Amino acid sequence: MKLLIIIAALLLQSVYAMAQKSGNDLKISILTCAYGKEIYAAFGHSAFRVQSKSRRIDKVYNYGTFNYHQPLFVLKFVRGFLDYAVSGYDYRLFCAEYISEKREVREQLLDLSPEQAQAVYDFLEWNALEKNRYYKYNFLEDNCATRIRDVLTNACGESIIFPDTTYSFTLRDAIDERIDEMPWFRFGITLLMGLPVDQKATAKTAMFLPDYVYSTVDAAMIERNGERVPLVSLSGVVVRADQPVSRTDILTYISPALLLWILFAVWAWFTYKEVKNDTYHSGGDKALLFTLGMFGLLFIVMWFFTEHTVTARNMNLIWALPTHVVAAWAVKSSKPFWKTYYKVTAIITGAMLIFAPIIPQHYDPAFYPILLMATMRLARIGWRQR
Repeated sequence: MKLLIIIAALLLQSVYAMAQKSGNDLKISILTCAYGKEIYAAFGHSAFRVQSKSRRIDKVYNYGTFNYHQPLFVLKFVRGFLDYAVSGYDYRLFCAEYISEKREVREQLLDLSPEQAQAVYDFLEWNALEKNRYYKYNFLEDNCATRIRDVLTNACGESIIFPDTTYSFTLRDAIDERIDEMPWFRFGITLLMGLPVDQKATAKTAMFLPDYVYSTVDAAMIERNGERVPLVSLSGVVVRADQPVSRTDILTYISPALLLWILFAVWAWFTYKEVKNDTYHSGGDKALLFTLGMFGLLFIVMWFFTEHTVTARNMNLIWALPTHVVAAWAVKSSKPFWKTYYKVTAIITGAMLIFAPIIPQHYDPAFYPILLMATMRLARIGWRQR
């Protein structure tokens, strides 16, 4: 009888050990997706993949989902109050989307201990619950890419060591590089983004971009039993694309810089004719100053009345003064106040043009003809004789 009990105990212990071992096959991967043609996909995408054969799990946790039909969608997006969410769904559905869009997907398998893998999975499952899945999107600090870093840090603590690197380029440079084929989009967001993106990029801060999640995780280490080993144990391509998605179209060649330089050349010729013939036509100046003033008001709204940290401290306010909206209607005035206003703003705008290469905030090349036009016409208004 005792022998049977001992055999039964050994069998139970063996079965328990096998079950425990089979339950420890949980694998955590990071998926990095190539950029797409649409603006919302311009920088690519990041997501988690969780696999376990014994538990029949193969899911993707995607922090980049949002509802186009939520009330006041556009207003929420502009003000920075748009709700993003994490969604957990079948890995095959995720891949099917990127296969149809012909966008490459790379996978990095993480060398986590069973306890760490379970901690990541538990957190993702908790975060994907309806009551927990929503968060306020922040371009630099809280998006689908930064969530990869933050989830790993939350689940694994200080055992993960990301590289302590400061790059020679700024966050703005990293953004511009990834949308070089989309000059109008680049012009628009460069116009709106302020000084926060002109800081030097580090390995950690650059992880708001999926490409830098991939490269930073690839260089990261993890401590195990007093030793540091690479965080990534295996990497490969799970969705192949023959070539990157082409984002080149007619707008790539008809860039804002080209159009604005043409406009400047035409206006410079008219200004020359005005000075030569001692005439003045106010219509163009009214339109120019009103447009600059409206952009100034937009910069103020985006700085002080939204939650977008990326649009704060925008130095474009120095030349796109909101007061130009009023000044647009006084271009024919001979009052000393307005004459002084146009002269002072001409000098300020000209100074911005001269010192543009060394000021902290980087300018898109398309800004230079705007500054030249504004300086030229403000000086023309301020110093004209009649």
